[in-house]
Amino acid sequence: MVVKTELERLAFIDGLTGAMSKNALLSDFENRSLDNIHFIYVDIDNFKTMNTIFGIDAVDRILVHVSKTLREYCGNSQVYRVGGGQFVLVTESHFICDSSELQRLLIQPVILQELQIVVNASICVFDHDDYPQTTVTELMKLMQLTLAVEKKKGTNRLVYFGESRRAEYEEKKEIALNLYNAVKTHQFYPKFRPFVDTYTNEIIGMQAVSRWDLKGKRLRPHCFLEAAEWTGLVYDIEKDMFTEAVKFYRELKNMKDIKLSPRFKVGVHFSRYTLKRAKIEDLLSVLEEFNVRPQDIIIQTKEEYISDPEAYQRLGEFRALNFMVALDDYTNSSTSLSLLAELHVDAITLGKALLENIENDEEYMKKMNVYKLKVDISKKFDFTVIADGINTERDLKLVKELDVHIGLGRYYSRAVLKDDFVEYIKNNKKKR
Repeated sequence: MVVKTELERLAFIDGLTGAMSKNALLSDFENRSLDNIHFIYVDIDNFKTMNTIFGIDAVDRILVHVSKTLREYCGNSQVYRVGGGQFVLVTESHFICDSSELQRLLIQPVILQELQIVVNASICVFDHDDYPQTTVTELMKLMQLTLAVEKKKGTNRLVYFGESRRAEYEEKKEIALNLYNAVKTHQFYPKFRPFVDTYTNEIIGMQAVSRWDLKGKRLRPHCFLEAAEWTGLVYDIEKDMFTEAVKFYRELKNMKDIKLSPRFKVGVHFSRYTLKRAKIEDLLSVLEEFNVRPQDIIIQTKEEYISDPEAYQRLGEFRALNFMVALDDYTNSSTSLSLLAELHVDAITLGKALLENIENDEEYMKKMNVYKLKVDISKKFDFTVIADGINTERDLKLVKELDVHIGLGRYYSRAVLKDDFVEYIKNNKKKR
């Protein structure tokens, strides 16, 4: 691109790195043939954390270094800075610009005055010839989504865009386009899983999980919650699930042919966004409407969310009002042992992946010892321990050997609708 005026320079040249801007990328490629064009998307890992630790000045120098590395690496390739720590390299030199070699170059230590920093970056490669109908705007979105998903697995990821990625993008796009209307017309509905005493087989609670039927496909939360969090609609979904769960609990209590356990609790999941936004007086109003006590409700949230100070504070407020609080899918990956001692929680649900790993791993005893350690640590802090993922007789035997008294999983029941849950309770009572 030839920049002719000062206004064009401001619009099309990144003032910090000297690379071209996202505006320039769109201008250069939106209305031209992309035959034989090779796009390499580079996203610096943990960019916000680097800003916090090293400061803006140091990070600015890192960005200049990365931009220079990209420009010098691949001859006549064009380099665009398209976000805070994101760059796109555009080239026709498919073989000269080997992405794995570029990844190796990017992780070389950078020396900045008295600092030495290793820049971790993840890369997505997109060959336009494989998807000739894709515009540059669309392929940017595809690469961004691909890296967003891939970076959840770790840093320094290198991924080549493929058909499975496109299918994933199309699914997420369809979900995003239909999400608002689905929330406003109350298309989300709950299913219920039982909490079961692993020793007596007594049903001591239920966990509400959301479902959405979209164009013939039944979607579980992992399919739509990310989009719901981006839009803020997750609060509306989870508030509705809370109301439906409390209402169903009251219906169960009122049934003459069912006697619920005195220990019976109702679990509902709250995302980080909901924890921060929820108006506790509105939740208390729902409980009052159906004559349900806060101590009968378990607020379940993910371990990773408690790293957010505001979300963590709200957990303390829930607990002060006698709600029970539980960490779901606990692995100890996001919390330290010192933090465990200060947690505003009553229970910890050990992630089902832990049992799956034991089931599939040849080093059975080693994996079992890891699970046992997590159980022992949780008990030392007086947390109630819940084992998720009890799918087989072997799983049940293991958690009982480790003295875990509450379980969830397909061994007991999959998530079912209200009528099926009522029948499950009745049949379970007959078996005992």
